[in-house]
Amino acid sequence: MSDANTPDDLQRLLFQAYDLPYGDAKDALLEQVLRHAEAGGHTQLAFHVRMAMVDAYGHGMSPAKLFVPFARCLAEYDRDPGAHESWVAPSLRWKFKTAVGAMTKFPEVPMDRALAALDQMERRYRVEGQSLNAVYGRRHRVAVHIGDLEAAARWYERWCTTPRDENSDCEGCDPTNRVAWLASQGRDLDAVELAAPVLAGELGCSEQPQLILTELLLPYLRTGQLDEARSAHRRSYRLLRTKPQDLAAIADHLEFCALSGNQVRGLELLDRHFSWLDRAPSPKDALAFLTAAALLLRTLVDAGNGDTVVRRPAAADRPAAESTARALRVELTDEALAIAARFDRRNGTDHQTASVHRKLASEPIVDYLPLSAAAHRVPVAQGPAVAAAELPPLTTIELIERAEQANTRHALAELRTLAQRLAAEPEPSDPSPAGRRASVLAGAALQSTDHDHAESLLRRAAEYFAVTGEEDRRQSDLGRLGLLLSRHGDVAEALGLLRDSVSHLANSPEPHTRAAATLRLTGGMFALFDRGELSDDDVAELPVLLDRAAADATVAGDDVLLGDVARHRMYLHQNDAELAEAAAAGQEAVAAYRRAGQSWRVADAAQYLSGIHLDAGDSGAALEMIDEAVRLVDADLPDSLRLVVHARRGALLVHLGRHEEAVSEFSSAVTIGIAAGSSQVPYVQWDLAVAYRAVGQLLDAADQAEEAIAGLERAGAGEQARTCRFLLAGLHRDLDEDEPALTVLDEIIEFDRATGDLGGESYALVETADLLDALDRDAEAAERYALAAEVAERFGDPVRVAYCRYSAALSLHWTGDSAAAITAVTAADEAIAKLAATHPDTELLTWHTARHNHNAARILRRAQRPADALPRADAAAAGFRAIGADDQATRADYERAVLLIELKRLVEAEKILTEAVAALADGHAAEPMLSELLADTRAQLT
Repeated sequence: MSDANTPDDLQRLLFQAYDLPYGDAKDALLEQVLRHAEAGGHTQLAFHVRMAMVDAYGHGMSPAKLFVPFARCLAEYDRDPGAHESWVAPSLRWKFKTAVGAMTKFPEVPMDRALAALDQMERRYRVEGQSLNAVYGRRHRVAVHIGDLEAAARWYERWCTTPRDENSDCEGCDPTNRVAWLASQGRDLDAVELAAPVLAGELGCSEQPQLILTELLLPYLRTGQLDEARSAHRRSYRLLRTKPQDLAAIADHLEFCALSGNQVRGLELLDRHFSWLDRAPSPKDALAFLTAAALLLRTLVDAGNGDTVVRRPAAADRPAAESTARALRVELTDEALAIAARFDRRNGTDHQTASVHRKLASEPIVDYLPLSAAAHRVPVAQGPAVAAAELPPLTTIELIERAEQANTRHALAELRTLAQRLAAEPEPSDPSPAGRRASVLAGAALQSTDHDHAESLLRRAAEYFAVTGEEDRRQSDLGRLGLLLSRHGDVAEALGLLRDSVSHLANSPEPHTRAAATLRLTGGMFALFDRGELSDDDVAELPVLLDRAAADATVAGDDVLLGDVARHRMYLHQNDAELAEAAAAGQEAVAAYRRAGQSWRVADAAQYLSGIHLDAGDSGAALEMIDEAVRLVDADLPDSLRLVVHARRGALLVHLGRHEEAVSEFSSAVTIGIAAGSSQVPYVQWDLAVAYRAVGQLLDAADQAEEAIAGLERAGAGEQARTCRFLLAGLHRDLDEDEPALTVLDEIIEFDRATGDLGGESYALVETADLLDALDRDAEAAERYALAAEVAERFGDPVRVAYCRYSAALSLHWTGDSAAAITAVTAADEAIAKLAATHPDTELLTWHTARHNHNAARILRRAQRPADALPRADAAAAGFRAIGADDQATRADYERAVLLIELKRLVEAEKILTEAVAALADGHAAEPMLSELLADTRAQLT
C-alpha cells in the first residue's frame, strides 16, 4: 500500500477488515488503513477506522489498545455532533460498554478513572433519552470485580428490572452475564432456568452459544444435570478452541475438567492452550487461566499423580521446560496470586486474592463424568472361560499338552487361559518341549493384534524343532509364520515359507495335516491378493489348491477344515463376481462350522456371507446372517472378529436406513477395537461419524471424525484421512463452526499440494471459496476462486476454470471494486470460450455461459454501463430457459427489466415483467419483487 491510495481504495480495505474475524490480522489491516488515511488527510475515513478499532481491539487480542481510538472518536463527535452520520451516536453508546468493560481487565487503569467513565456513560445515556439498562449492567460488573457484592446485588436488580433497548447486550450475552452472577451466588437452578429459553432459541451473536454454555458448566454439574454438562462442555469448547481472545472461557473448561474427574482431558486442553497464556489479551484473562490451571494440577496431585510431567512452552523470556504437576502447580499459583494482588491494590480490596484461594480450594463435584457418547459402553468380556489361577496344579509338560489339545479342538478361550499360565512358567531346557511351548504361545498371540510377538514365537519354535529334527512340526509353524507374514510382513518370505511348508507336508500320511497346510497357503495367497501382491499364475492356481484341500479334509472327516475350504471358495467366487456361487459356498461354510460346534467360525463365516448377500441385493438374507453372527458375539470370539461383526452389522443397518441402531453397533466396535489396540478403529470411527450425522448427533459425529483422522494419520493412511476431512468440514458447517471448517479445508489443500494432486487441490479450493462466499467474505472468496482457476487450468479442467473465473468476478463485484470485477469478467469470457471448444453444444456449456452472463450483467450495471450489460442479461435469460432453469431465468428477467428502465426503455421493461409475473406460480418467492418493479414501471409510463 502506498500513500497514493485513493479514499476508495482505503474504503475497500476497510470493508475487507470488517469481514475478517477478530484477531491480529484484522487489527493489522485496520492499523495500516488508519496510517494511510491520516497521511492522506482523509479525516472522515480515519474516524470510521478508529470506530472499527474499538470493536476489533475489544473483542480481539489487544483490548489495551482500544482506549486511545475510543477517546479520540468521543472527542471528535462531541466537538461537532452534527458533522457525523446518524449511526455514530448509537455506535458510541455501544462502545462505551466495551471501554468500561476493558477497564476492569487492566490493574494499571486507576479505579477512579473506571468509575468516572461509568458516570460519563450514564450522563450520555440520560441526555440522549436512552434506557439505563446497559449502564446498570456495567455498574453491576464493576461492583462484582472489586468485591462489593451488596452493591452488585443492588445493581443486578436494577439491571433486570429496567427495560431493555437497542443499547442492551444481545439476547444471548445479557443472560450470560446474569447466569454468571446467579451461579456465583449459589443460585444454580435459577441460572439454569434463566438460560433455558435463550438456548432454546436461535442465537445470532458471534460469542454465543459458547459463552452462555460455558457459564452453565458448573451449575449443570452441581444440580446433577450431567448430560447437559457434558453437552455444554463439548459444544462450547469446540467453538472456543480456535479463539485465543477467549482465554478466560478456556479457563472455565479447565476448571470443569478438574471438578468432573476429567484430569486427562484437562491436561490435553492445558497442553493445547498453554502458549496462549504468554500473550493473554489482558491480565484479567491471564489470572483466570492461571487459577484454573493450578486447580487442575492440584486435583491431579490429590489423585496421586503429582509426578505427572507437564510441559510449559517457551515464551519470549522463558525457555520451554518440563516439570511435575506438583511443581508447576506451585509456579502457576504464585503467578496467579501476583496478578490478583495487582488488582487488589488498584481496587483497594482483597477480593481478587480471596477469589483465587477460594477457587484453588474447590473440591470435585462428581467423581467422573464421561465426556464422550462411547465412554458409557463397556466391551463384551472376552476373558477366558476359566481364569488361569483356577487351573489345577499342572507341570509344564501337562500345560503344553492341554494347550495343544485345546488348539486342535479350536477351543480358543481355553487356549488363552493355558497360554497365560504357561507364559509364567520358565522355558524348558529341552528344545522339544521348548519348541512346543513357543508354538502354543504363538497360537494364543495370533488371536491378538501383537503380530510382532506372534512372529517371534513362531520363529523361536521353528528354531527349536530344527535342533530336534522335528521337521513336520517345524514346517507347520513356518507355514503359520508365512500366513502371518502374508498379512503383516514381507511378501516374498511369506509365499516362500507357505510353499515350502506345503511341499514338505504334502508327504504326510495325515490328511488333516495335508489339508491344513494347503489351506494356510490359500489363506496366505488371498491375503497377498488383497495387498495386490499375487501374480495371475498364482491366482489361477487357487481353485486347484482348494480342490486338493477339500479332498484331504473329506478323508479326514474334519468339519472345521471343510468349513475353511468352503469359506475360501466363498472369497474366491466373490472376487470373480460370482455372487450366487459365493453365497452357496458361504452357506456350506456356516453349516460345516455349526456341525463342528465352532461358534466363532460360524460368526466369522456368517458376517462375511452377510456382505455377499448385500452385494447381491438380498438385504433380508444379509440381515439374517449378520444377526446370527451378533448372537454369537458373546461366545468365544477373538477381539478382531467381534469388531468386524459389529462394524459389518452397523454398515448393513446404515444401508437399510436404520442409523440409530447402526450407531450402537459402530460404538461397540470402536470400544472393542480401542481395548484391543486394533488398527481398524479409525475406519470404524469414520463410519460411526457418518451414522451419528445421520441421526443428528453432530457433536458426536465431529468428535469421531476428528479421532478417525488422527488415527488414520498415525497409521500413515493420508489419503483416507484427507477424504474423512471432507466429512469433518461438512460437520463443522452443520454446527455453524465456519472457521474450523475453513481450517480443515486448508489442511486438505495442503495435502493435495504436497502430493501433487491438482484435481483435488482445485476442488478443495473451490469448496473453500464457496464457503467464504457464503460467509460474505468476498475479497477472500475472490482470491480463492482465482487460485482455484489457476490450479484447475494446470490440471486441465475447463469446467472448473470457467466456474471459478465468473465466481471470482462476482465476488470482486460484492467488494465494491468494479474495475477489478470487470477485468475478471474478461478472464471469465476467455474461460467460457475454452469451455465451448471442449464441450460444444452441451447443456453444461449453456448452464455455465448463462451464469457467467448473468453475473457480468450485474457487474456492468454497477459500473454504470447498462448498454453493455443488457445483451448479457438477455443472453442469460435465453440460456437459462433453453435448459429449463426457470427460476434462474426469472432472476435474469429482473436484471433485464432494471437495465431497460435505466436505459429509459420502459415499454420493453413492462413487457418482460408482465410475462415474468404471469409465468410465476402462486407464492413464488420472486413474485413480490417483480410485481413491485412492474407497478413502478407502469406508474412511470402513465
